[in-house]
Amino acid sequence: MPIIEVAIAVPLNKTFDYQSDHEVAVGARVKVPFGAKKVIGIALANKDKSDFNKLKSIVEVLDEMPILDKPILDFLFWAAKYYHHPIGEVLLAAMPKNLRLGKEAKIKKVIGLPLKTSQPDFEITQEQTLAIEAILAEQHKYHGFLLHGVTGSGKTEVYLRITQEVLNQDQQVLVLVPEIGLTPQMIARFEQRLKTRVVAIHSQLNETQKLDAYLMAKSGDAGVVLGTRSAIFAPMPNLGMIIIDEEHDGSFKQQSSFRYSARDLSFIRAKQVGIPLILGTATPSLETLKNAMDNKLTRLTLANRAGGVVMPKVSLIDMRSHTDGALSKLLVEKMQQYLSKGKQVMLFINRRGYAPVYFCTECSWKSECNHCHASMIYHRHINRLKCHHCGDEQMPEQACPECGEQSLEVYGYGTERLEETLGSHFADTPIIRIDRDTTRRKKALAEHLEKINSGEPCIIVGTQMLAKGHDFSNLAMVGILDIDGGFLSTNFRATEYLAQLLIQVSGRAGRSGDQGEVAIQTRYPDHPMFHYVLSNRYTQFASSILKQRMSAMMPPFSHQALLCANAKNKQNAEDFLREVAGLLKSVKLDTVEIWGPVANSIEKKADYYYFNLYLQSNDRKALHQMLATFSQHIDTIKLKNKVRWYLDVDPID
Repeated sequence: MPIIEVAIAVPLNKTFDYQSDHEVAVGARVKVPFGAKKVIGIALANKDKSDFNKLKSIVEVLDEMPILDKPILDFLFWAAKYYHHPIGEVLLAAMPKNLRLGKEAKIKKVIGLPLKTSQPDFEITQEQTLAIEAILAEQHKYHGFLLHGVTGSGKTEVYLRITQEVLNQDQQVLVLVPEIGLTPQMIARFEQRLKTRVVAIHSQLNETQKLDAYLMAKSGDAGVVLGTRSAIFAPMPNLGMIIIDEEHDGSFKQQSSFRYSARDLSFIRAKQVGIPLILGTATPSLETLKNAMDNKLTRLTLANRAGGVVMPKVSLIDMRSHTDGALSKLLVEKMQQYLSKGKQVMLFINRRGYAPVYFCTECSWKSECNHCHASMIYHRHINRLKCHHCGDEQMPEQACPECGEQSLEVYGYGTERLEETLGSHFADTPIIRIDRDTTRRKKALAEHLEKINSGEPCIIVGTQMLAKGHDFSNLAMVGILDIDGGFLSTNFRATEYLAQLLIQVSGRAGRSGDQGEVAIQTRYPDHPMFHYVLSNRYTQFASSILKQRMSAMMPPFSHQALLCANAKNKQNAEDFLREVAGLLKSVKLDTVEIWGPVANSIEKKADYYYFNLYLQSNDRKALHQMLATFSQHIDTIKLKNKVRWYLDVDPID
């Protein structure tokens, strides 16, 4: 009887052998007994003999044809090896939930083609033309491009024109965007222009929609697959190009379970298939800029906004001399000027809720989560204190639990309090708040965006959800509040992220017609970063940060991995990593530095204590050799079963 090697989604670095009465297609799903349960696995090979003595039999073969073909299997095996993650978990994480549950691989509802497509009535710029020609000249082989275009320079127009050329060759295009909020807008633009089926893959679709999109990509019926990070695993037999929009964005990194970077994996997928890869952004990540400097990417620049539109003027408001709450008088005056002209204004504050601190003015007690080392955030509309780490909620105290005085107040601003404050200044102006609290309901975000796109004068209050990609034609002014925390962060990438955020948010202003304006409130107006941001010289800023990183031999000039352990018993988490550090040091690879264990910046979350062990090396191969040794010997570590742990290769936090 044939022996089938099967990968199962378990946290073990091995596969399992089963008997079958016939051969099974490699990449097909099978149902197999595992312990007391029956589980879904992927057939990896047909063999004559096994290292196991007593083999169980396959219960059912679910697919005659492979669900995962050889190119996607090769890609997933590479990813599992690089991120040192169990192959079974990687293979099954790459498929929609309905396939993991063993449901039939059958399309329920075919997405119709757009009946009418319309072509633009404008001429593209010389810069756009040169970028399109350069990309299409490398159409049938691997070549990486950085499309570095200022906000509003028409990067999407470049994507659309090169996509049409790839479709004309009967090939498919994969487009990744960082936020779910950007997919409807992008899909609408692609559908309006391209005579092909465009399918979306992201977490807000129901399971049937996800399966249909996956199968239409796999059959080749979908010419364009557009989605967030998980779409990197979409099976596309005729893949001709990959486009990563807003490549700098941290959302491309998965932060739980299988911790992959969709942007980094796009290089491998494009190389394996032999197709061009385009990374588009106004604010390239330092990794991408270094790749361009090392000639691993060809840099194409769009230095001017499309249609002759000028960049917004950017100014600083020194909050050391403004003590009138979250909104300085100067900012309110600027807002009134634009609203009186029938324009829209956006205020950006990257904190939801009403206020971040609930405290006693007498004894300085402040409300903290019982389960985390973190403050409770006050949410006024539900009159609750909420922890944004574990989700715990409690009623606000009426009197201080420390001194008994009824002297409790809120301090600081979130989107909710800002919305309330704006109501007192602009009573007759509609205020649209967009954050995770106001967009939980399905279609809520689309409804908010529809109101903004109507062009009616309004004030938009938003978090990072609105920082990138959106194109609001009547938005003339952007105010940026409460960003000084970025200068005080312990994360060495904080100023890079802050500069990217400021430039991206600023780029929402004045995208059509008159010059827009951006006002940034800060207590650190003399910080050197602002010299670059005010004059829109991101590349020069990034170059100065790269020099600092090189002198300190920090990423992207070195490679990192993070081992995190957490347990309800604090000592177990720390001792587990001490044991791991001892194991790794015994490998004696001098080129790999081992730091820690150290407590996480938020040590306790949801009753678990978190400790980290950091590994860094200038030699990527040596680092991965050490990680492979750890994976092979993890079972020798005594505390393994008393902690939860994970490995994060190329961490960004």
